[in-house]
Amino acid sequence: MGYAQSDPLSAECFRMNRMFPTIHHLLRDSIMVRTAIAMGVLAVLSFASIVISALIAEDISGRANAVNMSGSLRFLSYRTLSEVQVPEKRQQALETMKKFEQRLLSLERFVNNKGRADSLPVRELQGILQRWNTQIRALELQAVHGDASALRQMSNEIPDFVDQIDHVVHLIEHELEERARWLRILQMVLLAFIIPVSLSMLWMLRQRLVQPLAQLLQASRTVTQGSFSARVEHVGGDELGRLGQAFNVMVGEIANMYAHLEDKVEEKTREIKRTNEALELLYRVSQRLSATDLTLDQVQEVLREVESALDLGHSMLCISENQQYPAHVISADLNRDERHELCSHQDCSTCFQRAQRPLLQQSAASGMIAIPIGDGDTVRGVMPILNTGEAQLSVEKVRIIETVGHHISNALINMRRAEEKHRFAVMEERSVIARELHDSIAQSLSYLKIQVTRLERSLEQGLDPRDITDELRRGLSEAYRELRELIVTFRLRIDERGLNLALLDTVQEFGQKLNFPVVLTNSLSGLLLSANEELHVLRIVREALSNIERHAQASSATVSVTVDAFQAVTVCIADDGKGFDPKNTPVNHFGVNIMNDRAMILAGHLDVASAPGKGTAITLQFLPQKSRQSARETH
Repeated sequence: MGYAQSDPLSAECFRMNRMFPTIHHLLRDSIMVRTAIAMGVLAVLSFASIVISALIAEDISGRANAVNMSGSLRFLSYRTLSEVQVPEKRQQALETMKKFEQRLLSLERFVNNKGRADSLPVRELQGILQRWNTQIRALELQAVHGDASALRQMSNEIPDFVDQIDHVVHLIEHELEERARWLRILQMVLLAFIIPVSLSMLWMLRQRLVQPLAQLLQASRTVTQGSFSARVEHVGGDELGRLGQAFNVMVGEIANMYAHLEDKVEEKTREIKRTNEALELLYRVSQRLSATDLTLDQVQEVLREVESALDLGHSMLCISENQQYPAHVISADLNRDERHELCSHQDCSTCFQRAQRPLLQQSAASGMIAIPIGDGDTVRGVMPILNTGEAQLSVEKVRIIETVGHHISNALINMRRAEEKHRFAVMEERSVIARELHDSIAQSLSYLKIQVTRLERSLEQGLDPRDITDELRRGLSEAYRELRELIVTFRLRIDERGLNLALLDTVQEFGQKLNFPVVLTNSLSGLLLSANEELHVLRIVREALSNIERHAQASSATVSVTVDAFQAVTVCIADDGKGFDPKNTPVNHFGVNIMNDRAMILAGHLDVASAPGKGTAITLQFLPQKSRQSARETH
């Protein structure tokens, strides 16, 4: 039974032991809790002081009013005595008596409310009230009605009654002083509590808050100046103590990081330097491989530069047409032993298969890597490179090698396209020369051959051959002139200045030959026509101006090039010469036919407007190829 009765007590003790250590730890480890408790105590003491002072002040104020009221009772008593002695004022004495009675009752109620029933002021005031009701009031009423004996007795009783009132006033004043003394005592006691609590709180704030914060500020300034040896002395379980511990740990870590910062900076500098060198290498490679006149020797020089920069072995370029093996070696700097070692143990298909695997796997598997050469997903060649440096290439080197492989692939593709374009240009130029010779010199030679046949027959028949020889002479002169014009035409080129300046040079050239200026009006944009279209337009203009020089006998000529809203080009060459009949072209004249052929090549139309004596106007109209393509894409 004893054990059972003590069990609840033990549990309660256990709970108290758990609660009080928690409070103890809070007071010890939290400056916020201590500050809050001190502020709470100060607030409670201040509030108590204010409340008690207000209550006592209210009581003192009421007692002072009671003293004033008691003083007015004395005044009214003597006033009543003076008024009843004068017959004319005896009715006014009744009003004074009423005021006296009202104030006496008010004073009695106040004293009863403020004091105990057995207190001395209450007993004395009850005696005054009883004497008033039983003696003084009746005596004054008799005096008011003119009773001489009552008047004499009132003169004797009033001073004693006033002394009794003064005694009550003295008792009230004594209680008033007692309340004031208690007020001073309470204020001094509360002040005696408030001052130590305030000083303790100020000391605690200085020791636990101001000084630790000053240490933290000073230590932080020291750290900002570059010295990481500063440490905070205030470390403990409170908030600023934990902050000081964290600050010391942070400064230690910063000092450790700063000690290794130079090494990291040097490492990053080396990485940036390697990156810049790689970028410079790739820039030089891309610049050299993007040249328009690139050759395989230049490609090989680029490979040597890459091999030297990346510490690689020699390399070679192999191209396979239509997956035919062995592949064709187009460039290599391998010596005989390296080529024998590379190509004797494996065939070309092995290199092509290896080129389709990632470079990191290749460098880890053997001392040779193979870079694919091709366009898109089609592998048309391979570039084997011997790896004589690292056992396995780094990621940076792999990226550089892959990028170089892409540049070389693009360069080889561009070289092939440039070669094909050059081949097509040569073939087209040969076709143009053949067409020009066929349309001009071949026609003239055919005409001369006919004249030679006529000459032979006339000689056999014994006729006069001078007319035929004159025809032969004129034909030969015309053929010779056409040959020179063709030579000039074939040498004609439009340089980087464009068609507009070429037209200007042409009209100036023929203006000197014609001895009058040829007026040029040109609204053609430099980006509208292709190179082939520009060349044909220029040749048509030269052919027309050449006809004006030889046949027109003109005094003025104009060349007009306009473009309408639909990008259609109109070229008009006009003169005021003697003109001709377009339906009756003279024999051995092929200029109009040649211009018609060029207009057909431009997918345009050539119109010749002329009549004898009315000059000639040759008009070319065509839609440029770029405009035709845009129209097709729009539709």
